[in-house]
Amino acid sequence: MKHPTSIRLRPGVATEIEARESPSTSRSQVINRDLDRLYALYKRTLPEIQLSVPEAMLIVDALNGTVFADPSSVALLWASVEDSIRLDGLDAKWGVDGKALVEKLRGLTPAQSLAVIDAAERFWTAVPEKEIELWVRECFAINLAASED
Repeated sequence: MKHPTSIRLRPGVATEIEARESPSTSRSQVINRDLDRLYALYKRTLPEIQLSVPEAMLIVDALNGTVFADPSSVALLWASVEDSIRLDGLDAKWGVDGKALVEKLRGLTPAQSLAVIDAAERFWTAVPEKEIELWVRECFAINLAASED
C-alpha cells in the first residue's frame, strides 16, 4: 500500500539527499532507500545492546516527552536517563541497577543511542494492542525467549 506524502526537508537534509540523487535515482527513491537502511540498522543494532525489559521500561519512562530533534543530542541519552533516576527514582521503580544502566548507555555508539531513542519514540507513538511488556520487547528487540536476570 502506497502512501503519498508531502514533506518539508531541512536544508541540511535536502543537501544530503541531493548528493545521493542521480539521473537514474529519484529523490523519492533515495529517501525510501535511506530510510530502509536506517530502520534496518536500528533493528540490527538493538539486540547488541542487550537491554532487559525493566531497563527498557525505565528508558521509556525516562524519555516520555523528551525530544532528541538534533542528531548530536543523542550523545546525552545517558544523561537524560541519569537525571530521571536521580530526580524520580526510576531505578527503584523498575528494579534496575541505575548506575549500571547509565554506564551501559554511556558506552553506546552513536548508532546504538539512536536505535534506543527510536525504540522509545516508537513505544510512545503507537497504541499497542498487546501487553506493555510484549510491546516494549518488540520496540527494543528484546528476545522473547530471553530470561530476565
